[in-house]
Amino acid sequence: GEGGIVVTNDEALMVRMKDIAARLDLSQTTVSHVLTGKHQQYRISAKTVERVKKMAEALGYRSSALARAFRDRRSYSVTLAVEDLTNPFWTGVAIGAEKEAEAHGYVLVVSNTGGNAGREGRSVQMLQERRVDGLIVSPVTIADPALLQLRKVGLPFGQIDRSVKGADIPCVRTDHLAGSQLAVDHLVERGHRRIAILTGPLTVQTFEIRLEGFRKALARHGLKPAAVELIVPEAAEAEECVRRLCASKERPDALYTTNIWMTLGALRAIRASGIPVPAEMEVVGFDDISMADLFALPVSTIVQDVEAIGRESFRALLKVMKGQKVPRETLIPPKLKVR
Repeated sequence: GEGGIVVTNDEALMVRMKDIAARLDLSQTTVSHVLTGKHQQYRISAKTVERVKKMAEALGYRSSALARAFRDRRSYSVTLAVEDLTNPFWTGVAIGAEKEAEAHGYVLVVSNTGGNAGREGRSVQMLQERRVDGLIVSPVTIADPALLQLRKVGLPFGQIDRSVKGADIPCVRTDHLAGSQLAVDHLVERGHRRIAILTGPLTVQTFEIRLEGFRKALARHGLKPAAVELIVPEAAEAEECVRRLCASKERPDALYTTNIWMTLGALRAIRASGIPVPAEMEVVGFDDISMADLFALPVSTIVQDVEAIGRESFRALLKVMKGQKVPRETLIPPKLKVR
């Protein structure tokens, strides 16, 4: 936008950077660099800096986040780097983090990594260059050298949903073990005994923990998995996998799908097979699906408190930035929504 900010004075005046630029006959870019503490980086003269500062103060910037940034050279912004913003889970997390950030006077910059180390690296670089004050990140891999380097040099960041193995870095996530327990208990209570799981690559910590929870929960009931399918966590892959399971002589009578896309793919395959749901095959998916109650095939879901995850991840980062003690893990309990 135009770089506007609401000033918290009595008139609740809206001051825009372009207003300051117009009054001083400067470019809006120059004003922005000064007010965000980047004037040295862009070699803006001390005279120009002083002119911008005086005009900003005259127009009421003293109480704004930009004035604070000018005063103590902090950006009052943090980056949230997540895997896939087309996934409603991450959208909900971003909303929760944004609300909490705004409540503390920060701007949240959301980056969609697509599970790509290069894209994650750009968010890491923003922190290294101090263009943002902190970073909340969902690691691309369980052995992430870029994040380990951040830890080594002491730059402030926290993890969300998954974590780098063996590193003492705060992480906020759902209690995936508890979620798998809820799914298995529900299916067993419904009378199912041949329960299969669809899960993603075990290099992704989320899938690893959900599979571990599934195995442990089945063992408590004296059962073994009917099938463990490690697939690419996408709808098309899940649909093909479930088509095979439906045609098998040892067909499972229930499926536990560990992400939203796998759930959708599984439901397509079951519908195509004509198998009665839930009488002969029931599905529990991890992550709720919007309007699932309108589906022709009922699907129960493990619901994550996405806004709480986003909110707590920002709170954890804020403590890290202040040098306060933060738990290694903060687990948010999930719930089962039965349909």
